[in-house]
Parts: sequence; C-alpha cells; structure tokens
Amino acid sequence: MVRFQLKPYIVLITATGRSPITLTLRPLSLAVGLAVLIGAPLTWIGVLLYQNVQLAQRNQNLAATASEVLTELNAIGAEIEVLKDRAGLPDELPERNLVPETNIEILPRGGVAQEAPAEAMFDQARRQLPSLTTMLSRAVKPALEETLESEAEQAAAFPNGKPVAGDLSISSEFGLRSNPFGGRGYEMHEGLDFMGPVGKPILATAEGIVVNAEFNGGYGNHVKIDHGYSYETLYAHMTELEVNLGDRVQRGDVVGYLGSTGRSSGPHLHYSIYRNGQAVNPRYYLKLEKDK
Repeated sequence: MVRFQLKPYIVLITATGRSPITLTLRPLSLAVGLAVLIGAPLTWIGVLLYQNVQLAQRNQNLAATASEVLTELNAIGAEIEVLKDRAGLPDELPERNLVPETNIEILPRGGVAQEAPAEAMFDQARRQLPSLTTMLSRAVKPALEETLESEAEQAAAFPNGKPVAGDLSISSEFGLRSNPFGGRGYEMHEGLDFMGPVGKPILATAEGIVVNAEFNGGYGNHVKIDHGYSYETLYAHMTELEVNLGDRVQRGDVVGYLGSTGRSSGPHLHYSIYRNGQAVNPRYYLKLEKDK
C-alpha cells in the first residue's frame, strides 16, 4: 500500500550582492499554523457570541421578574383600594376608567412603546412598596378592623334568631285579626304568636340589654330587649322570667318560659320586633314561609 507523504519545499530568495536566503516550507506545519491563525479569532468570536446570548437571556429573565414584581405590587395596590372602600376611607384617587365587565383600567395616555429596563422597574417597585405598607398598616388596617367590629356588632344585634327552641307553631299572624276571645270587631296584632307547652324555654333572638322585665295586664310576664341599631324585641305571656332589668343577653340565651299570663287565651309566646319604634312582621326576620 502506497502512503501519501507531504514533502517539504525549499524557497530560495536572492539579491545581487547579497547572500541568498533559504526558506524550508513544510506543508503540515504550514497547515497547522494557518489553522491556528484562523481558528483563534473564530473561537474568540464564538465565546463573545455565547456570552452575549447568555447575558441577553439573563437580562430578559431579570426584566420578566421585575415586571412580575411590579404587576404583583399593582395588584396589592388595587386590593388595598378595595379594602379602603370596605373600611369607608375616602378615595384619594380620581375615578378609574375601567373597561366594561373587566377590571382593566384605561388611562388617557400613549406614545411609542419602549421596553422598560429591569433596573427602572425594580427601582419603582422599591419606591412603591414602603408607601403601600405604610398605608396598609397605619390607615387601612385600623379602619377595616373598626368596620368589621361594627359589622359584627350589627350582625349580633340583628333579631333573626328563633324565639322558641324546636319547631315553631304559629297560632296568630302579624297584622289585622279578629278578636281572639270571640268578641266582635278586629284588632291589630303587633307580632306573631307561637303556641306550645307551658314551661318551654323562650330564647333571645339577638344580643342586647333587657329594658323591661315585669308583669302587666296585657302582656303578662314579659321581657323587652334593646338590641341597638334601632331594634327591640318583646317576649310576652311567659309563666316565669329568667332575666332582670339591665341584664345583657346573647342570642340563644333563655329569657323566660312559655305560659299564658296576661291577656291570653292559652299557652303561647307573643313575639314582636320593633324597628325605630314601629312594629314589623317577625316573619321577615325569621325567614318563615307563610302557611298555604
């Protein structure tokens, strides 16, 4: 088998009156040298391109992170505005222009779109966060706690509890009714009558203070509770009272026991709700369906 070999070349350079210069060119060495001379710059360019791609990717990731941070802060700011409204704090911002059926705000602005630098977005986030934190801790949170406490008190004072334990059996409705003792004429009935056995527990329908706990000829043994927020309730014809004037009661506390004292034709509880001093139908508060 014949092997191909690269032979060296001799180059002779002469000049008149001077000694000749001899150069020996070896093809393999020449090829390697040319490869090094050409490859080194290419390698350097490749490294620079790779570094630029990596840097661009990092910058893109940084910008995306900064954008997410600002988006989250804007969302927190919007939630704080909702909490401010819930707490009854004044709105210091102009009315928002929202796209119908969305929560996207459109403001009158425009111009050529320019990509925001990540550093600028992070700087804005850094400046925005302290003000949001201060507003939340110093203004919104105390006002919201006060609002929630007031709403909890109102809910506790709303007379929507059951005045008698167990099933409610109504013997007389609210409003105009005929004389319950068989006489002629009609009368206004300012409550609902619930019939039941003597001694059945009568329950406060909301939190409040007892403002009446006594006997009279019409209501017999009765209790009246002031719940605040313009509401009062009355429990009448009881055989025995369980509370005294000035007592504070909670929804579900026993205030007395079912009986037939006063102007009564049989054992029952007369239950009334008053709003701003006017009797209202307890059905609306007890969510009772009218018998068909």
